[in-house]
Amino acid sequence: MSAPLLDVKGLSVRIAGTSRDLVADVSFTLHPGETLCVVGESGCGKSLTALSLMGLLASPPLSVTGGEALFDGRDLLQMPLDQLQALRGDRMAMIFQEPMTSLNPALRVGDQIAESVQRHQGVSAKAARARALEMLRRVGIPAPESRLDAYPHNLSGGMRQRVMIAMALANDPALLLADEPTTALDVTIQAQILALMRDLQAQSGSAMILITHDLGVVAEMADKVAVMYAGRIVEFGTVAQIFEDPQHPYTIGLMSSMPTLGQRVARLVTIPGVVPQASQMPPGCRFASRCPFANASCAKTPDMTEVATGHRVACWQVPLEAGIDQRVSA
Repeated sequence: MSAPLLDVKGLSVRIAGTSRDLVADVSFTLHPGETLCVVGESGCGKSLTALSLMGLLASPPLSVTGGEALFDGRDLLQMPLDQLQALRGDRMAMIFQEPMTSLNPALRVGDQIAESVQRHQGVSAKAARARALEMLRRVGIPAPESRLDAYPHNLSGGMRQRVMIAMALANDPALLLADEPTTALDVTIQAQILALMRDLQAQSGSAMILITHDLGVVAEMADKVAVMYAGRIVEFGTVAQIFEDPQHPYTIGLMSSMPTLGQRVARLVTIPGVVPQASQMPPGCRFASRCPFANASCAKTPDMTEVATGHRVACWQVPLEAGIDQRVSA
């Protein structure tokens, strides 16, 4: 296998004046052409991880307190701002969750795409505008010639998200980060956007980190899956390993909460309790207060243990021998 495009080791993020990490010891690798889905409940640190890699944390109060993130062999976390700015929008790009807060409402969408092309490719304004038009065509916006001079408020939510994708891919990035890019869209448009992202990724060969809480999206898009809980990755593996043989009690709970087509149930399975607040992160395993298998050993933070090739779990109780249904109902 080729060398990783991105190699993250021990990434930690903290709020100034506190002693608990919001993101703690996050590690993973990503190769060219792969898609890593980061999944977990709201507030688990998915977006903070992506913003840390892009150098977009609100600092202060947030700051990276440890780790490294090697992108093409260069540490993003230690990179001078001017070098990081040169990478953003060029070799690395991000699609944000809400395009209306990410697009400039005072600029035409074509100008916003062209600005990125001129900034990183050094081409003329005419060539940059031609590239913007080409990208609007590639992302499937109807009548792209007229949409080129539209403002964001003139477009539907689905079209605005397509503009965001066009802007992110205009310079053919090697790494694309997508932060819940379909959350605010209806189901039909979601499917179109995901299919578009998958096709464009296949054409460019770029790697992608896709942040989501939708396990259906994970099943459709992922090569690898990182399950996050309260700022930590608790399970990591291929999409087949995570869906067919989940090992961490939290992952098992997530999988069991999904309704199955054709299955009649009296009520959906839920995970008892709530995610701890950032100011009240418990020592040891952060899932222990919600876990039916917790014992005294959970007072210490578990290390990631490899249970199969490429399949790692942070849990003192692994392996859990019972079937999934037994484990959830225990």
